[in-house]
Amino acid sequence: MVVDIEQGKLIVTAHEVVIKLPAMKLSMQVQSDSLQIIADANVLVADAGDVRWSLPLSAQHIALISDITGIQPQ
Repeated sequence: MVVDIEQGKLIVTAHEVVIKLPAMKLSMQVQSDSLQIIADANVLVADAGDVRWSLPLSAQHIALISDITGIQPQ
């Protein structure tokens, strides 16, 4: 599913999330196994060993990602 966000687009499947931020010419991809959702702060966190990043999102986007990936917010 493609979801528009203020900074760009989220492409969310059950197995991965791709974030495209065209203003920064940036694309980030993470497998669902390396993804964490921090519900209180509405933050998507990727931790794939050597690479870590986080992205604040709206509560609606967090809920949508949780529904599609099956990841329970913490």
